[in-house]
Parts: sequence; structure tokens; C-alpha cells
Amino acid sequence: MWTPTLVIGWPGPGELLIIFAIVLLLFGGSKLPQVARSMGQAMRAFKEEANKLKSEIELEAEPETSKKTTETTEKKEPVAQGSSASAGQPEASEQKSSR
Repeated sequence: MWTPTLVIGWPGPGELLIIFAIVLLLFGGSKLPQVARSMGQAMRAFKEEANKLKSEIELEAEPETSKKTTETTEKKEPVAQGSSASAGQPEASEQKSSR
């Protein structure tokens, strides 16, 4: 047996028309542009603050990531034992050419 389920989605054109008519009756024709303008400003302010928060979070996460990368890079560098190059001294062929 089929049971209907209640699915709530975006309002269709008919519902939007009813909502617009109610808003028009509540605020009147002269206040409607002012209400729309203030809603736009509020949305813009919210978006700016959300972007600021996102960039702050990214900046805080960035030093931790670079610190971890530096630590793993330092651990991965091979150290050659007994080589004059690992001690910071030029090799024998380089010493002769520099004289």
C-alpha cells in the first residue's frame, strides 16, 4: 500500500506569489524597497564576516601545516657518513679548482 510522504522543498511560483502578496500587505508599497535594501545590506555584512572568519581559520591552520612539513623534511634528509660534503667542506676536486 502506498503512503504519501511529506516532502518540503523550495516554494514554487504559486507559493512565492502568495508570500510576496503577504509581504506587500504587511509593509506597504512605499516600505518594500527599503526592506529589500536593508535585507541586502544584512546579507552582504553576513557574507563579509563569514569570509573574514574563513580566512582567519585558514591563516591559523597554515603555520601548523608548514611546521609539520618542515619537521618531516628535516627528518627525511639523508646524512652521509664519512663524506667530506656532509661536513660542509668542498670535495677534493673542488679544492684544487679553487686554488
